Amino acid sequence: MPQFCRKLISFRSPIALLLILLLKTNTILAQPERSIGNLVLSGKVVDENKRGLQSTIYIYKGDDMTTEFQTSRIGKFTYEVKMQDSITMVVCQDGYVSKTVIIDAQVHVAHQHKDFLFPFFIDLYPVGRTPSHIDLTRPVGKVVFEGGQFVYDTEFTKKANEELKEFVRERKDLRVRALEN
Repeated sequence: MPQFCRKLISFRSPIALLLILLLKTNTILAQPERSIGNLVLSGKVVDENKRGLQSTIYIYKGDDMTTEFQTSRIGKFTYEVKMQDSITMVVCQDGYVSKTVIIDAQVHVAHQHKDFLFPFFIDLYPVGRTPSHIDLTRPVGKVVFEGGQFVYDTEFTKKANEELKEFVRERKDLRVRALEN
């Protein structure tokens, strides 16, 4: 080994120390940034008889609709939500009351690089020919991160579903009264 190389490799040489420090720094800085994970919503829309129901799904961020897509013929769908994001998902089908679900993908920083799966069913209630519009102010469910996984906020969902059933009864009574007149 040439004399110059031996001196350069020697830790007593300031040039070698600087060179080693630069190589270590570049190695640390060059490591790839960890990407943000996703919450994969995997679901199926069903009717009152638990049969798959082709529907339209609208995704909102705040009051702005960002995405619209159709479920499969049997009601299946998947949709990815970036960690630390929140959306509102609205499921609609003619002759049924629309359903709105809040998806809150806010997680602790330690979990934001992981992917999570949230499988679920959305059941729609029939209302006949009474038009049913998108209602962002009447969510029936809320998905949140709790205990290391995504779950329905049970208290919120239970209360909201009771209110929805009352809403459906009122809509059906409205239709019956309209036919009687």
